[in-house]
Amino acid sequence: MDINEPVTVFTLSDPIKAEIIKNSLAADGIRCMLDGINQAGEAGLTAFEIKVQVAAKDADLARRLIEQHERHKQPGKQYETRR
Repeated sequence: MDINEPVTVFTLSDPIKAEIIKNSLAADGIRCMLDGINQAGEAGLTAFEIKVQVAAKDADLARRLIEQHERHKQPGKQYETRR
């Protein structure tokens, strides 16, 4: 597998949450693509799956950061970066 090949690290149907995850990963230097965001963004449609994709080389770190974010999502509290 090419280290830059896109890998799905998380799936969800909420386009707002997907953008939050994308911005959180970007803040930690991980470029992210949201596959399916345009379909899921239509008003009232939640049946579409959004795939959070990162380069294969960043996949493990991205998964850990997303997991940490999901575990600790509290208003005003950011997760810590571990590299």
